[in-house]
Amino acid sequence: MKRRVFLGLGALVLAARSVAQSGRRPRIGYLLATALLEPPSPERQAFLDGLRELGYVPGKNVEVIYQSAQNAVEFVEDLCRDLVAQKVDVIVVSGAIALLAAKKCTATTPIVFMAVGDPVGIGAVASLSRPEGNITGISFISSELAGKRVQLIRELIPAAKRIAVIWDSRNANARAESKATLAAAAQLGAKAEPYPVASDAELGAALQRIQPSRPDVLYVTFEGGIVASNRTLIAEFGQRQRLPIVSGWGFLTEAGALISYAPSIPPMFRRSASYVDRILKGAKPSDLPVEQASNVELVINMKTAKALGINIPQSVLVRADRVIE
Repeated sequence: MKRRVFLGLGALVLAARSVAQSGRRPRIGYLLATALLEPPSPERQAFLDGLRELGYVPGKNVEVIYQSAQNAVEFVEDLCRDLVAQKVDVIVVSGAIALLAAKKCTATTPIVFMAVGDPVGIGAVASLSRPEGNITGISFISSELAGKRVQLIRELIPAAKRIAVIWDSRNANARAESKATLAAAAQLGAKAEPYPVASDAELGAALQRIQPSRPDVLYVTFEGGIVASNRTLIAEFGQRQRLPIVSGWGFLTEAGALISYAPSIPPMFRRSASYVDRILKGAKPSDLPVEQASNVELVINMKTAKALGINIPQSVLVRADRVIE
């Protein structure tokens, strides 16, 4: 018999307004395929801040029930069923893996995804304007930016010939971005070396293989899953190996990667709170169009660039939204 894995943190009391026509405190299920970090990750903290901005005060009138598969993705659907059995009023999910598991789990309980690339392409919703069904939320540009990130590699490191590309092979959007990255690298005459991973152990093994091969750049795909939950591990690996890291994750750049180019994730989590609020007040997910984040930001870590001996051209610096000194 399979042993179910979940993080039983119980009910964390936050604040909210009452669900329309309900005499009890509303319940929000928070479903993750990855580990639930304590203290909260910047993304989850942004969601909680968004709730508070709407009048949700900890210890008042809402329950948030956390369920985390801690990267054992085969159990995500079971955890979703646990939330449904507890009669949550809405389930919020992060990442394509958790979203698709939740979609399979329930067709009636409202689901809000907080940051998922191309929800139409993976079959989560019918369209952005008319999601239909019980799912809606916040999306972002992912695979479409792969070519621009590869172009940034060419601008910053013109001599780069070998690019290691690492992604969560269980994630449909990450797979799509990896293909776009491999194609973009080939068009620019660089050799992209694929490193798909499906577990923390596989990530560790991939980094061990990358170390002696000495690629010129490490490209990390911009999707949730293993790469997101191991953000610190990857950033520290790049620093130890003096390996430039390019990704969509601003937190990787803050931790020591060279650059990132993508929408900022925390604002999407914060914005998701408004979807939860409207659903708790009686709105149907099918009536709430999916929003797509458009605030793409270029983040450059100048400290890392100097340590690696990389000269950031002025033409790139003037385009930066944030420069970390």
